[in-house]
Amino acid sequence: MTLTVLDTSACAAVMRHDADIERYLAARAPGELALVPPVVAEIEYGIRRLAENSSKRRLLEGERDRLLGAVRVLDWIPEASVDFGRLKAALERNGTPVDDMDVAIAAIALSHRADVLTANIVHFSRFSGLTVRHWRDAEP
Repeated sequence: MTLTVLDTSACAAVMRHDADIERYLAARAPGELALVPPVVAEIEYGIRRLAENSSKRRLLEGERDRLLGAVRVLDWIPEASVDFGRLKAALERNGTPVDDMDVAIAAIALSHRADVLTANIVHFSRFSGLTVRHWRDAEP
């Protein structure tokens, strides 16, 4: 079984009930999918930007809770900090920096020997050793 981390774009697709990602997720075994703390933080930020009493915010809070109830959140283990430094330094040396949150997502995934499911293939493909897939291109 391959452990797969959903990045923020994948979570957004889940939260809006995208048919392609729902088909992909339905074919996964329990425990095969995970989130990482930076993704949870980005979801929370997106929700908190909305008006407190808006119907959209309440809807997204419910979707967030549904997602967090179904998928485990991996820990930021010490190896992830080492991977973060290695990845970020390599990207800077190559002149191809990536947002720190994406570096953190990749580092935590690598430290847990997980793949990343994302719509942002261009950024995540820059990380050496990380297997990256888009849910539309992955096997169901």
